[in-house]
Amino acid sequence: MEIYLGREMRVFGDAEMHRDGDYVKGDRIDIDTLNDELHATGNVHVKQGSTLAEGPELRLKMQDRVGEMQDPVFHLKSGAQNARGDARSILFEGPTKETLKKARYTTCEDGNDDWFLNAGELELDHYAETATATHASMEFKGVPFVYTPWMYFPLNKERKSGFMKPLFGTTTKSGLELSIPYYWNIAPKRDATLTPRYMSKRGVQLQSEYRYLSEKYSGTANVDVLPNDDSTDSTRYYVNFEHSHDFQNGWTGNIQYEKVSDNQYFIDMSNRIASTSRANLPQQVSAKYDATNWHFSALMQQYQTIDNVSYVYQRLPQLTLSGSEELAELSSQDTDFGTLNASLYSEFVRFDLNDRAPVAVTGNRYTIYPSLSLSMSQSYGYVTPKIGAHYTKYSLSNTGGAFDSDTRALPIFSVDSGLYFDRDMRVVKNHYTQTIEPRLFYVYVPHHDQSRTPNFDTGLSDLNLATIFSENQFSGGDRVNDANQVTLAVTSRLIDQKTGAQRLSATLGERFYFSDQKVILPGGTPRTSAQSDILTALSAQLTNGWNADAAWQFDTNQSRTVKSNIGARYQPEVGKVLNLGYRFTKDSLEQVDFSAQWPLGGRWYGLGRLNYSLRNHPPTDVSGPIEYLAGVEYDAGCWQGRAIFQRLATATATATADSAYAFFFQLELGGFSKIGSNPLEIIKRNIPGYISSSEISNATR
Repeated sequence: MEIYLGREMRVFGDAEMHRDGDYVKGDRIDIDTLNDELHATGNVHVKQGSTLAEGPELRLKMQDRVGEMQDPVFHLKSGAQNARGDARSILFEGPTKETLKKARYTTCEDGNDDWFLNAGELELDHYAETATATHASMEFKGVPFVYTPWMYFPLNKERKSGFMKPLFGTTTKSGLELSIPYYWNIAPKRDATLTPRYMSKRGVQLQSEYRYLSEKYSGTANVDVLPNDDSTDSTRYYVNFEHSHDFQNGWTGNIQYEKVSDNQYFIDMSNRIASTSRANLPQQVSAKYDATNWHFSALMQQYQTIDNVSYVYQRLPQLTLSGSEELAELSSQDTDFGTLNASLYSEFVRFDLNDRAPVAVTGNRYTIYPSLSLSMSQSYGYVTPKIGAHYTKYSLSNTGGAFDSDTRALPIFSVDSGLYFDRDMRVVKNHYTQTIEPRLFYVYVPHHDQSRTPNFDTGLSDLNLATIFSENQFSGGDRVNDANQVTLAVTSRLIDQKTGAQRLSATLGERFYFSDQKVILPGGTPRTSAQSDILTALSAQLTNGWNADAAWQFDTNQSRTVKSNIGARYQPEVGKVLNLGYRFTKDSLEQVDFSAQWPLGGRWYGLGRLNYSLRNHPPTDVSGPIEYLAGVEYDAGCWQGRAIFQRLATATATATADSAYAFFFQLELGGFSKIGSNPLEIIKRNIPGYISSSEISNATR
């Protein structure tokens, strides 16, 4: 170290200077203390804030942190984000800003030069955590493929306003597609996205989304407009608004409004089978009040019917009040008889139809159902008798002489009971608790003729191990079944004593009827058998990555299967998942479903799903693929690539269903941008248990 009368200082050989957490290192550092200037040469390293630069020479105004380095190699760290690059020169413009000339930028680690952002000038603002590039182009594997005169992006994962990566792809319905979203970060809890979408067969559509969030409310608004569809020569649009509000003190509210311009909108514009199958779009306003034991709701609801067939009754309005109270603990000096509880369900609904629907009965329905139950429970079991009175009154219009404004009053009596048995058992070296849990449920409801009662919202509940223990086999308020029946079921579980995890569960149940069925839905057939179908369910969670679920419904009268569902998943580790499924419903459905994500070696992953119909009953049912998806995914650490091909059958009433095809390609540049059409939503919907390769890399590091 050489010091010259307090005016200059020279440091030689692994020289270092530290100040306020920053530092300069080099073979030689010359400091002009009078002019507050620093000159470092030879293997220079300078750290300023989150930037570390290396180069042959540095000149720097120490107090102002203003200077220049030629031919630097730089590293950035912002939160969990790491980046690096090089430049012709770097200009230090204060403690929080640098400008790089002829720069390259990447989030790949040292030694991996797969992709770079090339910029004529790259400005880094560490205070705002943003970067601005001019005359920028993307380079992948040495090949430039995107150019923009200006680019603005965050250095961390915070939201920033600006154009997002373009989305491109192709579909059979709309042709080649290109979308360029613009993201507007309005406020910390408000944003909007505006997306021009070019479709070669249709024209230019403008898609918009607005989102907002606060402690008391949140919502989204979507408006998509295609001013003049080249294929239909008409203006087409989609509107969706959803708002949820917490008014506090137990009160909440919700608004949902959805509308499309025409019946074919989803079939033409969407690549999701769930959208192409939609028939009724909700338009409703609701309010709810929830207290500890009491609940109130008010609903105003109507629908836009887009298939001109499935018209749904409007509820204008629907008011519901329900609750329960513990009345007393019944006991004597030596005996605890249990807890007496009172419950109430009440409802008022005004059912109407829109002007486009065929003329049908409308009117008001009033329902009140009070009940008393006595809950008696011990560690080994429980018994709960219950008695109630179900009262319904109608006030109808447009009856056409087929319906009466009737009053229905029915007593309902039920007893629910169960026992618990358990024992310790050992399987190989593992210790388990095995349970046996029998359950008996009895219901009595006398018959009341309901053949002249309209059906506004009622359907026959699917028979399964949940509904088999219900008082009423009908969902909705227009029918109350006549019942004199008992349900018997038994469940056995195998519980790991070490972890408490349930490894195996099996249930068998059946309902027995002591009288024939009299109350049915219009067009229905009354049951005459003395017992229901046998229901079974099995769930297994094995330790080697296998999980399995199965359900079986068997008709003992005709000795044939009514429904069966079998599903299994093999997931030994992250990034490996295999799903197998089979579904069968008598006279309507038989499908197999396979989906998988599996490593192919060399950082490649295979993705696939096949949903295949086995039914072949012309002319309405034709066997073949309903939906299939095939693709690959590659993980290079700092980037991922995905290519997906999808085929789906669109909703149609004809035997030869139309099909839509789509191809998605996406290049995800780690921590920087995603280029191409995003297939992740489609992949996750088709492959349960899928994890993107970038998340796999983070999970296994």
